[in-house]
Amino acid sequence: MKPRENSKYQELMAVYKEEIILQPMIITRQNVGVAAPPKPIVQALAPEYRLIQEDFLTIDRSNLLVDEFEQARNASTGWIGEEQEITGDPDRIALYKKIVEPSYSNEALAINDQYIIGVQMTVDSSGKVVEAYVSSIEQLLDNDESIERDQVQFGILEAIIKAAFMWEFTPAVKEGQKVKTQRTEFFHFGK
Repeated sequence: MKPRENSKYQELMAVYKEEIILQPMIITRQNVGVAAPPKPIVQALAPEYRLIQEDFLTIDRSNLLVDEFEQARNASTGWIGEEQEITGDPDRIALYKKIVEPSYSNEALAINDQYIIGVQMTVDSSGKVVEAYVSSIEQLLDNDESIERDQVQFGILEAIIKAAFMWEFTPAVKEGQKVKTQRTEFFHFGK
């Protein structure tokens, strides 16, 4: 009887007979830092939509919308013929150029009341105040509340209106033209 040959032993012998070549080593470093953020997830598109019912809108006057835009644009320019109307929606509002503080009488300065007085001003196309009137009067109380008033004594309102007429503005502009406009300013009286 012959001894049995071990097939594993023969395979090992075959490995030992191979040539091994050593190459010079290259040392590398890996940057240690914050990992890159994950790629964004692309949203899956919804399945195709099916048209259930088609609805057609018919307009008798096809240029109705254009007519309304033209009418709105022409109505807000601030000019009707040769007369200038007040513009409510200028492209650029009137900006402060000169502010005049009111000069109060000694009697007015002696009182301990505090008021916030709203003044509605009409500013013409040259930037001058042509109209001014008191639109609101609020008296501030010590407990952080306020009361609306109809009148204030000691010539306070007259002094505020007189000062308001001396204010000057760079005029409001609508579509490249200087226009007449209105604005409300608030005057604070008291300590």
